[in-house]
Order: sequence, then C-alpha cells, then structure tokens
Amino acid sequence: MKAHQVELLKSVEGLKPGRVLDAGSGSGILGDSLSKMGFEVFSLDLYDIPKHGHFGRFVRADLNRPIPFADSSFDYILCSESLQYLENHSGVFREFRRALRPDGRLILTIPNLLNAASRLYFLQRGYFPSFKPVRTMKAGKGWDFLAYNPLSFIDIVEFAGRSGMELTAFKGSGVKGSSLPLYPILKALYSIGLLFEKNPEKSRLIKRLSSSDLLLCDHVIMQFGPKAA
Repeated sequence: MKAHQVELLKSVEGLKPGRVLDAGSGSGILGDSLSKMGFEVFSLDLYDIPKHGHFGRFVRADLNRPIPFADSSFDYILCSESLQYLENHSGVFREFRRALRPDGRLILTIPNLLNAASRLYFLQRGYFPSFKPVRTMKAGKGWDFLAYNPLSFIDIVEFAGRSGMELTAFKGSGVKGSSLPLYPILKALYSIGLLFEKNPEKSRLIKRLSSSDLLLCDHVIMQFGPKAA
C-alpha cells in the first residue's frame, strides 16, 4: 500500500462506519481495508475489477458520466488518485454531492501540484512534473492512454464549493526532498504577504497555501462536508 493510501485510511479511522463508494477503486485495496474497518463498501471503476477481498459490489462505470446510484446513497465517497484522469470535473463533483447523504463526506487524494519543487519545475518548463506532455506509455495500462487533466488543491476546493461542499480538513503525505531548500523562502514570502492582507478569506487561503502540507508533500488528502447554511 502506498504512503498516501495509508494516510487516507488514518483519516477515516475516527469516522462512524457507514456506506462508502470507492470511486475509481482500481485493485480494491482501499475498499478491502475499509470493509475490514466495518464500512459497507461499493466499488466503481472503468478499467479494473477489484482483486482484494470480497466486499460489497462492483460497478463498471465512467466517472465522466452520471454515476449509477440513487440520490443520497452514501455516507462517504472516497476518490483516490482518479480525478486527474477525468475530463468532466464539474460534473463529477455534482454527482458526488448528489449521491452523498445530506451530512455525507467526500474524501480525496491527489498528486500535490503545489509543493515547492513542483512550483519551481512549472516555472522552468511550463508544465508540472506529475503531468508531462510527453510520456512513456505502458501498453498494459488502459488508463495510460488517457489525457491527464491535472487539478491543484485550489481547483478542487473551487469545484467542491460550486457543488455545495466545503473543505473541512487536509493533510500532506510524503515529503518531497527537493522541496526542502525552497520551503523557507516561500514560507517567508507568504508570511510577508499575510502581514498586509486584510481580507479574512484571502488570509485563510494564504495560510493553507503556505502550510508545510502543501509546500513540502507530494500528495494531499482532502476531506469535504456540506457547506454551512
């Protein structure tokens, strides 16, 4: 199991077991772990059939399209490392919100485009290291022929917000060694900006963007709940 998957499972340890959709389930390793933790797991993927465990049920479906579940079907939706393969980001977040119960939670993991090393790489080359326009294809992996559509932390907060959800927690996973020398420089620049920022919403965003979780880590785990009325 990868480091960000371990961290994701840690983030759900304190949650009350319920019905969960593993959206983009892949081999099913996360769903199997959740099942052992007492969750009722349903898995969905376009390419892979779960190989781990015998839990819930599996649906082959495309997350770019409406998902084949009724409104308010799930207490939790988990989507780990799948959003970057999708085209219809607005649609998938609307579908996640529709399929979640009113007080349900969405839990995501994504490659962190905003760590310090990734930002410098983009400045030098014009694209992010995790999403190179020229790549070596692996014939045995169907998804490798899909166009990557990278999303940053900010993009996801925005898409979730439009669908009626808000960020409740986030944490990084896996320190990127090449980000360490740049971290104090960016941290200092953000700190100076905070001294002059009077808008509370912008200040909150700056604090998130200057956190060690986003500046140092190569993956980020995000948790969303319904927007406060």
